[in-house]
Amino acid sequence: MNRKHPIPLRKLDDELETFAKALPNFETVKDVRQERELRIIKLTRYLSNSLKLMNKLENCHPEYPCNSAACPECIRMHRLEMTKEVMTICSNLDEWKSVTLIFYQDAISNDDFWGFDLNKLKRRLRRWLNDCGFSTMVIGGYEMDFHTDVQKWLPHFHLIVPNEPDAINKLRIKMKSQQNAVFRQKIINRPILVNNLKIPEKQISYHFKSIWWRIESISYDETIKIGLKVRKRKRRTKKFRLKKKEYIQSLLMLDKIGISELTFMYKVKKYGSHLVIKD
Repeated sequence: MNRKHPIPLRKLDDELETFAKALPNFETVKDVRQERELRIIKLTRYLSNSLKLMNKLENCHPEYPCNSAACPECIRMHRLEMTKEVMTICSNLDEWKSVTLIFYQDAISNDDFWGFDLNKLKRRLRRWLNDCGFSTMVIGGYEMDFHTDVQKWLPHFHLIVPNEPDAINKLRIKMKSQQNAVFRQKIINRPILVNNLKIPEKQISYHFKSIWWRIESISYDETIKIGLKVRKRKRRTKKFRLKKKEYIQSLLMLDKIGISELTFMYKVKKYGSHLVIKD
């Protein structure tokens, strides 16, 4: 950035910065400044539809932040506040699970990208959580990744849910409905992934990140022998940065949605930097 007076790094209060150092591989103030400058450079090349966001990021200052979901410096503060609060609430790890919900039925192409209704999907998810009988807080973040093999964006949520087996099983049934089961030919989808909180500080902070990825699918023709059985080697996926068109789209969409709307909350409210569970 060409400035006579460079914008200072956005260091947070001592408590949050100390907390950040305790999180595995959490980004530093220098990391997010570097990422912010990269995004400004990328946006500069697409001035026809990204000038407003470019200016917003370029003028973001610690004393008057832009609060855009496309700004890595603003997202860093949000992630730290949310992670700290959720870890406090979830101090008894046996009472909570990490869940990823992938909505294959809502996959969208680039042509339909701007018409996607996130609020409609969130209302459906809240209705399902209520139907399943979750008794307390469900919280996390919304993302979309671009899957190159099918040229579609896949909406998904990373959530912290109460460890309530009956409710989780009911949710699993809903996520595995026939509508959500068919996406790729001859590929078994996994619309719901449930994990224990083994590394809570890493898992919880991951739930509130704000970067969308390009997912490459890698298939194998060869077979492998497992005991007496011969099976085809499993397909795997790998994450990469989005390419030009999708990258700019993702930044503009993150900015449009906003930090608060990317955060999914059920039976919990945020007041300032604090979370309060609803009765």
